[in-house]
This record gives sequence, structure tokens and C-alpha cells, in this order.
Amino acid sequence: MEKEIQDIAAKIKNGGLVCLYGNLGSGKTTYTQKLATALGIDGFKVKSPTYSYIRKYDINPKQSLYHIDLYRLEEPDRNIIEEVREILENEKNIVVIEWADRIKEYLPAEKIEIEITLGPNNQRKIRIY
Repeated sequence: MEKEIQDIAAKIKNGGLVCLYGNLGSGKTTYTQKLATALGIDGFKVKSPTYSYIRKYDINPKQSLYHIDLYRLEEPDRNIIEEVREILENEKNIVVIEWADRIKEYLPAEKIEIEITLGPNNQRKIRIY
């Protein structure tokens, strides 16, 4: 998994969108923490934004990592959609969205999609498409 994370970090280091899919407890936030570490952010500082929806971590004065968790979003919310669109307007921003399927139809076509599933013995399987 570490090699995959390094590869994804290299692809998005100048900006990009990563959509994470998987059941509750599959490791989406852990994946985001490892991705943040690969981007030069202390992964231990990255916390799940389940109750606030969005957390921002500055990488440098012109670039930030936005960690978005839409678990609590039951249906698309206009304010959330507009805020995500606004964040994506800065092409340098790195945006990671957990439960991205909740607003998938409002997201740009250019994105990295990652599905995380738990297999036997809690082994994680990661599919990137």
C-alpha cells in the first residue's frame, strides 16, 4: 500500500482530487493520513472531519489539503456542493473526499477514485481507477 500512496501523492502533489469509497471502518481516514504524510503533512494531525465535513491543512502559502468526509450527508446539499466547487477552483488544492459517492454527479471528471474494502483477517484491498 505504501508504494500506491507514494504514486498517488506524486500525481496530485501540484493539485488534484481523490475520491475514497468504502464501508465504515474500511480505512478511508487512515489512507488520507498516509497520503498527507506522503505530501509532507504530519499524518497524525489529520483527523476525520465527520462532524465538520471539511478540514483544511496548509501545505504552503499557495496550497492546501482539504479532507472532506460526507458520511453524514444523506442527500446532496447545495451548500456543501458549492463549497467543494469553490475549493476545487484553486487547481493547486489537493482534495480528498470520503464517501464521495454522495455528491459524485457534481464532481469533475478528472479525479482519482479509490475503493477500499476489507477482506479476510481485516486485510485491506485497494482498487484505484
